[in-house]
Amino acid sequence: MKTKINWKKFILSSFIILISFVLIADILVDRIFKPQEFDWNKIFGFENLFWKVLASIVGAYFYSSESKEEKK
Repeated sequence: MKTKINWKKFILSSFIILISFVLIADILVDRIFKPQEFDWNKIFGFENLFWKVLASIVGAYFYSSESKEEKK
């Protein structure tokens, strides 16, 4: 079964997921639970950003490929 992707929804939701959920949540969790180890270089390091971008793309894929058709 082919899955149709709404590309406008995909691009918009990937940026929203990356900025709001992943970056802000990561900063807040690090500041609250590990304040002594908090480091901006670690948050915006290549490896950490790679996984954040990958997570936002996967989340956006699932969000944008939902079908709104009702089954009868």
